[in-house]
Amino acid sequence: MKLRPMKTSYRLRAALMLGLIGAVCTPARAIIVFQDPGRLTTMPTVGSVKPGWQYLGNYGAFTGIPIGPRAWVTAEHVTGRTIGSAGVLNYDNAGTSSASNYASTLAVVSGDLAVMTLDSNQPSFTSWAPVWSDPNTLNVGTSVYMYGKGTERGSATTGGWTWGNAASTLSYGTNQVDTFAADLSNNVYIQMDFNQPNGSNNLPNTEGIFSTGDSGGGIFAFNSANARYELVGVNYGVDVVTQTPTGSNYLAALYNANGYYYNGQLISSPNPTPLSSYSTAIPYKYNIIAPFTVPEPGTWVMMILSTAGLVLARKRLV
Repeated sequence: MKLRPMKTSYRLRAALMLGLIGAVCTPARAIIVFQDPGRLTTMPTVGSVKPGWQYLGNYGAFTGIPIGPRAWVTAEHVTGRTIGSAGVLNYDNAGTSSASNYASTLAVVSGDLAVMTLDSNQPSFTSWAPVWSDPNTLNVGTSVYMYGKGTERGSATTGGWTWGNAASTLSYGTNQVDTFAADLSNNVYIQMDFNQPNGSNNLPNTEGIFSTGDSGGGIFAFNSANARYELVGVNYGVDVVTQTPTGSNYLAALYNANGYYYNGQLISSPNPTPLSSYSTAIPYKYNIIAPFTVPEPGTWVMMILSTAGLVLARKRLV
């Protein structure tokens, strides 16, 4: 499996002051979790609520997420990258229809966020993910559900597990917003550390980290103001280190990277140094995607119903 060029991590934490300059960050490809067998492939529920899984569609080997009746988002680095590039999303309208292929075109790119719009001859989506719009209400510590496709959890290694075989099915994990990191172009990413669950931090064994194949997947959080789970991030990348000062990238999900290296420098801290996952922060891109998100699903349905009585001579909307 060919990996994309490595990128430098933008994170800043206490460990950096102890000699960790940063880790290498590679575009993300499945969610690896502590819980055996390391990958969760059944849709989660919170009570009777589905926390976002239902809005994920298949974009080839990756994932795309409808955000409105005529648009969906994914990671820019898995697209053709040129405005006008073609793409197809396979989607079942949140489980309300059989899965269909929706021919689409890359319409907008902002950082690693790509907005694809349905071609004019395609029917509209009838169900799509609500989007978290206000960056001021998404806080550090917010719990999230992470979704993506990619690798299984591999063999145990010091501080974690290697990345295993490629997997094509959707998987999930949970995590928390640990901080917000910005790159030199002021693109904001949600950083989620792969902290090891223990008795003192009360983290679940579903604590997750990306691996190669999660790109374009999404993270969802519960917005109490709207009483629903909303899309807060589109998966971008994950930290990668080396085993020796001059070694090649070591592809592993590590809850403690102490003893590994970055740019020849030993990662050393008195506390565990977890690697992190990164997702493009949707609330900070809301001005880019807002034109594609309205009307809300309920409004869209009501508009169709209210209009139906006025256009009885027309064919049913598709």
